[in-house]
Amino acid sequence: MHFAVQKDVLVKALRDVTSAVATRVVQPILSNVLIESVNSTTLKFQATDLDLAIETKSAAVVYTPGAITLPAKKLLEIVSKLPNELVSFQVDKETLETTVTCHRSKFSVTGLASDDFPKLVDGGSVDGMFMPADVLKKSILQTAFAAANYDASSILGGVYLVVEEGSFACTATDGSRLAHRREALTVGSMSAKRTEGELEKEGKTSTATLEKPATLKAIIPARACTEVVKLLDGAEGKKGAESTQEVRISLVGGQIVFETDTHFLSTRLISGEYPRYQELFPTEYKYLANLNREEIISAIERVSVMSDDRTHLIKMHFEGDTLQITANTPDVGKAQEEVSTKFEGQVLDIAVNVRYMLDVLQKMQASEVNIEMTGALKPLILKAVGDENYKYLLMPVQAK
Repeated sequence: MHFAVQKDVLVKALRDVTSAVATRVVQPILSNVLIESVNSTTLKFQATDLDLAIETKSAAVVYTPGAITLPAKKLLEIVSKLPNELVSFQVDKETLETTVTCHRSKFSVTGLASDDFPKLVDGGSVDGMFMPADVLKKSILQTAFAAANYDASSILGGVYLVVEEGSFACTATDGSRLAHRREALTVGSMSAKRTEGELEKEGKTSTATLEKPATLKAIIPARACTEVVKLLDGAEGKKGAESTQEVRISLVGGQIVFETDTHFLSTRLISGEYPRYQELFPTEYKYLANLNREEIISAIERVSVMSDDRTHLIKMHFEGDTLQITANTPDVGKAQEEVSTKFEGQVLDIAVNVRYMLDVLQKMQASEVNIEMTGALKPLILKAVGDENYKYLLMPVQAK
């Protein structure tokens, strides 16, 4: 095998896939990246730890076709330090020694046979759905942060993706907070299965498009969702700002597959029954506060300096047209801020985890936010003004 790739293109491709490289190596080949020729001008790069698999395609000059696996992180380290010129790879088919040359630099890297690399699932062999990348990306960004990071393999360590009854929903919770986004779907007449090169479809819309009416329920590891966002960012960069990028989603044998025309990601699903989160949202509220999002973020960030490092607690006092925010750490000091608000209801004191509050405010995109409350120890519901598709539930803390 003999090929050449521009340094910056190669670095981008390797960074795309190395997130899927196994950190605890049971099989040595799982620490490698598979590099395989697609045609005379394209290479594909693959990496997997058997739970998560990522593939990306990049432009290259392929002199002799073939495939090789090379140590992923070491290769990325080598390539990152090369000048931004053409990087040439030449593989000895007998020893699998790979010579990497660029300008005056020359390296020899030991590879492993590509035949032993795990095969990726084929998402194109089953029915799926197409969704605008920006819709999926926004849904993940506004929910995945709320998943539990203390147990990635549990139900609470995943993002619950549901497609049914003409809607698409993403939900995540760690037991103390819950983020939920719902989007409308458009059912279109598309082919049931994808064939090579058919990710681009006609009749694209600003909402998700089903190949046919379908129901999909999957709990996706939050880590995989983060990688999906990274790949969508990369795909947008290659596609260009003016185009509408779509991602195809399908379920294959206990895994979910996300595909664009240049990227592929598959991950094992988390098994189990997701909590009945719909019942957690109150149907009415007694207090309503309307706040400027940037103003409240700035105030909370300043006050948080004095929040306790263990409890991360801040107190909010709503009265009239003012919200008073305070934090206190014994033997260290305290802080107080006041911000203007449009408040409906009697005086209310409520305490929350400052990190959980900032997380959602920073993910929202509206200029104003509403906080719906029913009592000092009842859930707060945060909503972006002008965006009815997103809501965030936060459990308050009992302050001493």
